[in-house]
Amino acid sequence: MSTPALADPDDARCFLALLPDAATRQILYRCREALERANSGATRGVRWVEPAALHLTLRFLGASAVAQIEYLKHVLPTCASALPALATHRYGVWPNRARPRMLVLELAADPKLARLANDCDAHARKAGFAAEPRAFRAHVTLARLRPGCAFGILPGPPPAVSFDAIALMRSTLAQPAATYTELARAGLPSES
Repeated sequence: MSTPALADPDDARCFLALLPDAATRQILYRCREALERANSGATRGVRWVEPAALHLTLRFLGASAVAQIEYLKHVLPTCASALPALATHRYGVWPNRARPRMLVLELAADPKLARLANDCDAHARKAGFAAEPRAFRAHVTLARLRPGCAFGILPGPPPAVSFDAIALMRSTLAQPAATYTELARAGLPSES
């Protein structure tokens, strides 16, 4: 596990995430290109997530104190369990096409992924975070959408995506897009 230094811990806004492997980052970039070609009129209202920032949020934490961050850094390796390549479900416009805010790649239900998200939630509550009020919805955010952005028919998604690490991330809200800093990472073991 690597542990990069925390620059300014006073008001860290954090989350736990899975990080895609290099092959999946390339697949998702090609998906972006296909989505741009298929919906060239809509892309003016789209702010694409850069490949280095792509992730699957397991548990959003929000404002995080130094002690909470240190606890999560300590337990992060215990969460690093093997995951298979995860099947995709579809591209989705969230919350809906009438009020588009995000273009996401939704993943199919997977019991190992659900168990990992539950473990992350349990550790977050143990660290003093409130219970997560929303159900876990496995997805990778591909783009932020401006009001009125209208996508036509979305092409089929890639069949599966893979992740090679779990990380504690810090989000810094900035314009034009939030930036993410890795605070700690643990590699996922290979599935046998």
